[in-house]
Amino acid sequence: MGAPMGARSSHNTGLLIFDWVAAGVLLSMCLHLAGCSISGSKDLERSTGFEPIVVGFVQVEPTRPFFRKHQTEALIKFFDVKNIKTGERTRVHMEPGAERFVTRLSPGEYELFRIQIGEGPFRSESMVNMTFQVYADKVVYLGIWRLRIDPPKTVRMFQWDVLAEAPNWDLLLVSHPDIGDKPLLISLLQPVTSHVRLFAVAPSQPRAKYFYRR
Repeated sequence: MGAPMGARSSHNTGLLIFDWVAAGVLLSMCLHLAGCSISGSKDLERSTGFEPIVVGFVQVEPTRPFFRKHQTEALIKFFDVKNIKTGERTRVHMEPGAERFVTRLSPGEYELFRIQIGEGPFRSESMVNMTFQVYADKVVYLGIWRLRIDPPKTVRMFQWDVLAEAPNWDLLLVSHPDIGDKPLLISLLQPVTSHVRLFAVAPSQPRAKYFYRR
């Protein structure tokens, strides 16, 4: 025997409501991802040349010897910044083994909110809260970032110090001669000292839930 008419109508209405709910969830997810999209770092040679040049140097070193048998040197993979006024996010990628970065950003106040460290196949990230200013018609120098990283362990930390020391500009001018066309302005990250935690991210191992974060 077929189902009663009232039950069949209720079933169809339930499916319709479920379809609308599912569509709403998918739409909200798409809008969320669109709002959180991050553009890549801007190549100086391909950019229009109107945005200020931002320069920084990095030093990464361990706080003590690592216990991994085949430990790979820790390197910065990328860091993410956000224009506080417009909300625009930019990911600045670091070349393997690079000791400096050079990119372009629009003038304004920025927050550096994420950094990723690579050690061979291992990846670790930290959510930070450091700010800096980018000024028009200037080469903005963010200082030397000295990162001292703990060996892998359950609660892993790293010390981030920002130094105002003068780097070797001669090598930088050879690869980026445009830097010499604008006056230099020092705009160090604030605060200049930060002690934050590192979390393992995919494709890192082990997957211990306590310190593995997707």
